[in-house]
Amino acid sequence: PTPTLTPTSPILDTEVYPTIQLGPCGVKHDARVTQALLQQFTPTWTVQFATGYFNLVDEYIEALLASGAKYTILTAAPRANGFLGARGIMGHVPAAYTHIAALFLQRVAAAGTTSVALHEYERPGWTFHAKGLWATCTGEEHPSLTLIGSPNYGYRSVHRDLEAQVAVVTHNPALQAALAREASSVSQHASAVTLADLTKSPRRAVLWEQLATNVIKSFF
Repeated sequence: PTPTLTPTSPILDTEVYPTIQLGPCGVKHDARVTQALLQQFTPTWTVQFATGYFNLVDEYIEALLASGAKYTILTAAPRANGFLGARGIMGHVPAAYTHIAALFLQRVAAAGTTSVALHEYERPGWTFHAKGLWATCTGEEHPSLTLIGSPNYGYRSVHRDLEAQVAVVTHNPALQAALAREASSVSQHASAVTLADLTKSPRRAVLWEQLATNVIKSFF
């Protein structure tokens, strides 16, 4: 079943929904559940969404832009990307993700919404590979829903790789407070970036990097 945004049991205060994904074999349970959750959020929700490799599939982008919820999306800054300094073509992967992020912010601007912000994690000597979602409804102090698992929410996760995840829906105060501490820790070294930041020197991907990214982004 698809999780709802509040526990349905009259007895239990926490419910856990496991999901699985194996796109090449036609198993797309996790993607359906994730998309359904994103579609349930309304302007009364505040959502922190993290992915180490930012390449959200169109279905997720469309759902979050349509929801009106307040989103903070966390991803790796180039200096926190695990491919930084790699030899050959792989050394240009951070620039590719910058270009993908710029295209995303262009869609955000075109949608006319101010409720979606992109933050980049950067901490000297650290890389960023956090992934997950923490959602808090207006009137609640701490998150009541979280996603825990392997997906990066990009094309590879949805169409190419084996992924597993659980959605946790809770009204347990101790667990909610723990989720709030986790979300705060993940975002501690992140700061907002704008479309202007990503499309001017030195962040702007050069022309061949932009063209190559448009061709191979389905492999990320």
